Amino acid sequence: MSRRYLDPKNDVAFKKLFSNKERLINLLNAILKLSDGNKIIDLDYIPQEQMPLFKSGKRSIFDLKVRDEAGRWYIIEMQRTMKIDFIDRVQFYGSYAYVTQIEEGIAHHNLLPIVVISIIGERMFPDELPYINYHQFRETSTNKQYLFSLMYVFVELAKFDATKIENDVDQWLHLLKCAHEESKPPESIDSSIILSAYDDLEQYNWSSEEHDAYVRSNLAMVKEAEELEDSYEKGEASGIEKGKVEGKVEGEAIGIEKTATNMLKEKLNVQLIASVTGLSKEEILKLQNKI
Repeated sequence: MSRRYLDPKNDVAFKKLFSNKERLINLLNAILKLSDGNKIIDLDYIPQEQMPLFKSGKRSIFDLKVRDEAGRWYIIEMQRTMKIDFIDRVQFYGSYAYVTQIEEGIAHHNLLPIVVISIIGERMFPDELPYINYHQFRETSTNKQYLFSLMYVFVELAKFDATKIENDVDQWLHLLKCAHEESKPPESIDSSIILSAYDDLEQYNWSSEEHDAYVRSNLAMVKEAEELEDSYEKGEASGIEKGKVEGKVEGEAIGIEKTATNMLKEKLNVQLIASVTGLSKEEILKLQNKI
């Protein structure tokens, strides 16, 4: 039986839904649980070419500059995919978005805070963390926060109980997790803006070109998942042969080296790369010579 709604987690469908500013602002306010006086009221989409490419040739889904009711501006990065190196990758995105503001002529005291939001279908953290978890830097002895420049938010759809819909964020997460398996929205979803998202997901409202792009995106996701699984199995076998500890250390070193290489290709300065990766100036210059 043909399904009525397309999967909103598909890259093409996700972009179609949230290219609508009002809808995206509603989603962000719900996920970030912003109170009155601090809610997002405006946003601009940052051109994708301003963001870094990685080995897979992919960028984040959306890169946004947003303004809240108090007049504060900050930058939001929205990720959607799950990768073996996802935690390292998402931290790199956040760090990159923060430090490259300097290259745009912004003084240190005017740097905008960065919030990275990752919406993923899998479980990533232990069950002791809720389905939306927020990560910020805190001082370890007092557990007080003094550093506010970077924040990471992870939405783990696999943990979300889609049968319990109590507020706006539950309505959004239900749509993201379940819409493609439903014949109509649940009666407990009463938000007009979320119901409009259901309308946009109805496949009969899509053009043939949009359908083709959606199918290609699904095929790419399947291929990527297969490649990741194959890569993981090979890495696991190699790790058994070399020893778990040695394999882990080597893998971390390779990951850092790849990050530095990507930054060099973006023509970032050596001091900046050293601060992000922890590599010495000499190590970075060796990588530069290889490139």
